[in-house]
Amino acid sequence: MAVRPNIVFDLDGTLVDSAPSLCKSGNYLLKLLHRPPIDVKTYKTFVGKGMLKQVEQLLISTGGIPHTDLKKQLVLFREHYDQNPLVETTLYIGVSEALKYLKSLPAQLAICTQKAQNPARTILSGLDLEQYFDGFAFGDTLSVMKPNPETVFYSIKDFDNGPLIYIGDSETDSITAKNSNAFFLLFAGGYRNSPMAEIDHYAAFESHNEIPDLVDRILSEV
Repeated sequence: MAVRPNIVFDLDGTLVDSAPSLCKSGNYLLKLLHRPPIDVKTYKTFVGKGMLKQVEQLLISTGGIPHTDLKKQLVLFREHYDQNPLVETTLYIGVSEALKYLKSLPAQLAICTQKAQNPARTILSGLDLEQYFDGFAFGDTLSVMKPNPETVFYSIKDFDNGPLIYIGDSETDSITAKNSNAFFLLFAGGYRNSPMAEIDHYAAFESHNEIPDLVDRILSEV
């Protein structure tokens, strides 16, 4: 292959199912506030716009932000979550196999996530994913977050020029890909809040085992 593709992955809801772990910390915060817990299905609707927004939505949905002090609640949430973000966080089936294939093309792989660096790297290393990636943009890497395309461009700043493919699971990821002029592959099993038909994408996949064929299709068209 003359030109290596640049393939950028979202993390939460795309490579890993982290909602159960995040929900656990969310319910810890709710317990401190003497509020009833919520379920993982509900919590998934909060994921995708950064942890501050996540905690904000959690609090608003359960009674409001105490004394309008959102940052204090975020600190309490992070203190619990950062202790072990791997608790109840699992890889989606076929992820490792897909990443191995993409590296063999060879492709240049990057992570672009709203999650802060410390918990994100803990997850990547703990689930043996970090080895596949050479570029990273975390939620606290830049002063901007997705869907700003600078997050994507930062994650591939050391890569050679090549076709850009973005793989994610949400509305925010779709907009990020569009803003970055990237082909967008949508994981149907992630944390999106809208029907797939309402989310702009090049193609969608139900299983990560489908990713190699979809990437090959894109590369045959460029």
